This record gives sequence, structure tokens and C-alpha cells, in this order.
Amino acid sequence: MKLIYAVRDAFKNTRTRPRAIIWLGTVAAALTLVVAIGVTLTTSYWFCAAICHYPQFDAVEAYNNSTHTSVACVTCHKQPGADPVSFLLFKVEALFTELPPTIARTSSMPINPLSDLAMNPEKHPSKYCTQCHRLENRGGLNQRGEPNTSQGIIMNHWAHTDLGVTCTTCHNRVGHNEGAGYQPHGYVLTESYGVVNQPLHDNFMRMTACFRCHRFPEDDGQTVSTPYPIGQYADATGDCSICHTPSFDLVPSNHKVPHFVEGVHGPWYLEIAQSVETFIDGPIPTYNDLSKYDQSNPSVTALDGVPSVRAINYCYTCHTTRFCDDCHGGISMPHAEGYRLQPHIEDGKAKAEACATCHTASPVNNTARAGGGDTCSACHHSEKYTGAPFDASINWEWIQHAQVAYQIGSEACYDCHSVTSCSSCHVNFDRGELNKWRQSSSTP
Repeated sequence: MKLIYAVRDAFKNTRTRPRAIIWLGTVAAALTLVVAIGVTLTTSYWFCAAICHYPQFDAVEAYNNSTHTSVACVTCHKQPGADPVSFLLFKVEALFTELPPTIARTSSMPINPLSDLAMNPEKHPSKYCTQCHRLENRGGLNQRGEPNTSQGIIMNHWAHTDLGVTCTTCHNRVGHNEGAGYQPHGYVLTESYGVVNQPLHDNFMRMTACFRCHRFPEDDGQTVSTPYPIGQYADATGDCSICHTPSFDLVPSNHKVPHFVEGVHGPWYLEIAQSVETFIDGPIPTYNDLSKYDQSNPSVTALDGVPSVRAINYCYTCHTTRFCDDCHGGISMPHAEGYRLQPHIEDGKAKAEACATCHTASPVNNTARAGGGDTCSACHHSEKYTGAPFDASINWEWIQHAQVAYQIGSEACYDCHSVTSCSSCHVNFDRGELNKWRQSSSTP
């Protein structure tokens, strides 16, 4: 307080007033210089990468791997044309929200794990991008008459921006590219959003991200539904021809591997489904909580209820559940919970050929594995089911079934076989067939 009174008295006194003005100007100039130097340093790549975000290796290295390495961080992370006051407030906010976790090394790795910032229309609006990228330069056609985007892709940017969809809703990895050459290291697995963080972020340029808003076309006049979240916007159809040109190969390269249908797609689907179900266990996470934002902002309302890309099942971006059922002979795929009880018995009797699509028989004892599942024999003739020892390497029909029937009787057999099954074989027993089998079998 004494200092304040002294300054006040100095300005009141006509003799000391000039000196007070000179000192006040000197102090103000010094403070302005300090602030200017501080702001300049704290907005440099050196400060962002080496000081502020040093613990977050993934963000720094992904930036170095991008096409935006010559663009200052603040260019994309602070609104263009901001006034000095809002810019300083931005610095103060960062000081109190980002500095403590940086010092304490409690920052999430990877930073912004679900790309919430890209989906935030107020913290990352389109004007951050359009200050350099002009949408009017994105509407031309190439020499093949296709839109001037990636080859084979049809992309109408105006159809999206007119509805309030922001640039980073799709282009979230431009400034922090995790493609070829990106090697994340130093990350710590921490649980967030109910799942363990992974070193790579979601890439919204993949088709699973498109289906956050897009939906399946109608199938025989009926809107197709799946067990998983999918876009519900009526005008955002999932019809292939809307987004892909006739020259585009609709079969992805990961399907063009040897034995994909018979040996790859089944276990792969189960892995994908398990990953999705683990993520959406409980309420389905969405990016946008409208209560946080200006309700009149069209960019906000456009993102209402958009699910996380990790809640989208990759297989259902091309195939409907009906496609699976038709390929599997009318049997609903994947098998629902509890299918191994009564439903599979009925299908096994009525649609045995359909079951054989995945569960092929072995010449030894009908226990071969295919598509990740066991056949009838591997389950129903097992010790768990019969209570008698079962050896998958020894023929069931000629060797094991007689021993098991002798030990446990035939009651359990009638769960699948009719009472005439035994007589149909034993009455017409052909010893010649037994001799042929003994000659061709290495089983003693």
C-alpha cells in the first residue's frame, strides 16, 4: 500500500510528476517487452514440444510426421485473428490447466485419446482450417472426371459443411499424422473412458468413422439394423455409389489374403466384435455433450449423438446381418447368446448343410476345427458331455462309441439320435467296411 501511496503522491506533486511519468513508462515498456518475449517463446514449437508437451511424446512425434511441420502449433490451436486480450486469456488458461499435469507427469498418453478435440466445434471450428485451405478449390474434377480428392472417392464437402459438420470431424489426423513412419514410444497405458488407452488415435478418414453418421441403405424396403451403433441420419446413406466411383475396388486389401473366407473372417469378426463390445459396455460414449456448448451453433447441433468411432463395428460398414445369414444358409450369424442350447439343435437337424459351411467333418472322428468352432463330435462325444474319456485322435465311429455306450448306456445319445439310429447301423452292419477302415487307418 505504501508503494501505491508513493506513486499517487509523485503524480500529485508538480515537481516529481515528470520523473514519475518517465518511470511509469519505463516499467510499462519493460512489462510489455517481458510479455511479448514470453508470449513469443511460449507459442514457439520449441516451447510446445520441449517444455509444455514434453511428456506427451505421441503428439510431438505425430506432428513431426505430418505435412504441417512448418505450421506453428498456435495456428491450428488458437482462433485466427484473435485480439490480444483473448490471446493472453488463452495463455492463462493453458498455464492453469496444462502446466500442473505436465509437471506432475499425469498427462494422458496418448493425449486426447478419443480425439474429442477434433469433435469439439467450439475449440476447433472449421475456420482454423479454412484460413489456409479453401473449400472452393476442393470441388473440381480430375482428368478421369472424378472429384478432386483421393482417387475413386466422391466427396462433396459442401454437403457436410452446410449441415454444420466441421473439418476436423473427418480430418482429425492431418496435423498429427500417425501413418507411415510414425513410431510411438514412451506412452503409458492408463484407463480412460472405460478402456485402456492405445498408442494410436482413431483415424476419422477410415470408413468406420464415416458410419458414425452414415447408415446402411435399405434392404428390400426395410431399414437395416445391427446389434451395434450406426449412423441414423436419413440423408447420410451408406450406399456405396454415393461415396465411391465405379472405378473404385470395393473389396479391401485385407480381404485378399489366402483362405480368407474359410479361415480368416470368422475369428477376425469375433475379435472385432469383442473389441467393440468391450468399449461400449454400458452407455455408448458420444463425443458431444450439448450442455457444454452454444445451443444455437449449427456445428454443435450437427454432432448431437454422434457415437465414438470405436463403437462402430467394422464389418457392418459393408455387410448387413442379412448378408451373413444368407451366406450361412439362413442360420442367423453370429450365433446369439444361448444359441448352443435349443436353437442349435433345431438348426443342426434342419440345416445340417449350412452348419457344415463352418463345421466340416474330419475323416478321423468328425472333430476337425474350422472357422474357430468345433463340430458335433468334439462337443457331444466329449468327456464333458458323456462323462466318458474322449480322444480326438482316435476314430469315434469304429472304436470309441462302443466303449462309451457300454459305460454310460444310450440315454444321452438320444438327445441327438433317434432310437432307431443304433439298429439302422447294426442291423445292416457290413464287416467289409470295417476291414476297409482297418486297412486304411493307422489306428490299431
